[in-house]
Amino acid sequence: MRRRFSVSVLLLLLSCSRVPLGDRPAPPASDQPVVFSGSQLRTKGQDPLVSREALAAKDFSVSAWYCPEGTSFTQPGTPVLYVSDQRFGYLDPLWQGVSRSGATLSAQPVYWPLDGTLSFFCFAPYEGGAVIKGPVTDPAVAATLPGYLPGSPLLEVTPSTNVADQVDVLCAPPILDRSRLEDDGKLQLDFSTHRMTRVEFWFAYKGELQSDPSITQTFEQVRVTGIEIQDVVGSKYLYYTEDDCRWSGDLSKADYLLSGKDNTLRTGLSASLEDIEEGGSYFCVNDVPAGRLYLLPQSLPADATLMIHYAIVNLYAGTRLTETVSWKLTAGTVTEWPEGKVVRYLITLDLPNRGVANVRAEIIPWEDAGIVSPEMELLY
Repeated sequence: MRRRFSVSVLLLLLSCSRVPLGDRPAPPASDQPVVFSGSQLRTKGQDPLVSREALAAKDFSVSAWYCPEGTSFTQPGTPVLYVSDQRFGYLDPLWQGVSRSGATLSAQPVYWPLDGTLSFFCFAPYEGGAVIKGPVTDPAVAATLPGYLPGSPLLEVTPSTNVADQVDVLCAPPILDRSRLEDDGKLQLDFSTHRMTRVEFWFAYKGELQSDPSITQTFEQVRVTGIEIQDVVGSKYLYYTEDDCRWSGDLSKADYLLSGKDNTLRTGLSASLEDIEEGGSYFCVNDVPAGRLYLLPQSLPADATLMIHYAIVNLYAGTRLTETVSWKLTAGTVTEWPEGKVVRYLITLDLPNRGVANVRAEIIPWEDAGIVSPEMELLY
């Protein structure tokens, strides 16, 4: 896998640093732990990560800045880093600071300060989703982030090139200037927005396969054995505004590979494609747990390319033919992958000409894409 980093990455990294505690003493803590309540829940069919149960299993990250009484987070020079990248998990009936060893959670509370307020910045999942960076201190860099909330951290999001390790990143809008005396210190998070783009590949073919006159059905099948996504955006920052999160510009490009060998594509008889000209249907080849692609929302680069590897398999004699064909992702009508949507590619392989006969892309709301997940409560 190739990964290329642009100069803009180094510029932005050099312009970021955590808010220093300096010589200012930490504010005295109370005996009241910071907790996130699930008392205001709503039901909505979405990917399991945003279900209450799955979020509890994966945990989420909490960073908080302290402001003395009578001041606010938006006052320059006021906030002091209180806790950074603390793991929060579910210990019935609340989400609180924890440590984890495998499936075992132990309470590791974060306590409210006696006075003043805290401002919270949270994302999920705790592992594999994002790397937290310090606030932007260079005004020129901040100017490239429209609506950036001064003093807030950046989240560097780089989907793993090992597709099985990719996750759906969730970033809650910031919670600013909250006191332990409000709502009994219980906070509500909104993790209901998917920040990534989910990409699906559906295939069919056109053209005749070999058949045995003595057998009524075709005894050859077409199977996709590999998909390479080349030169798409592979790294960005998520940054906070006063009421939400937004994506930065592109930082680097990356390639991603799906294959039957690593179980990111369907294999065997269940992976056989249908003849679209004979009434067949398109079939999703990466609809397996390890093959779910969670990629960055983006305007597709001009050189973004799809490489498709397929084989014609004789059920009795084995593989008869293998072929690799390519297609420019920007050649179709969909040239952007939007946040929180499913991009579904419907691809027709042209067997006689060993190419791609047609590609149609659809943009589908996440909850309407036919993703199998029960109606579950969300932490909201």
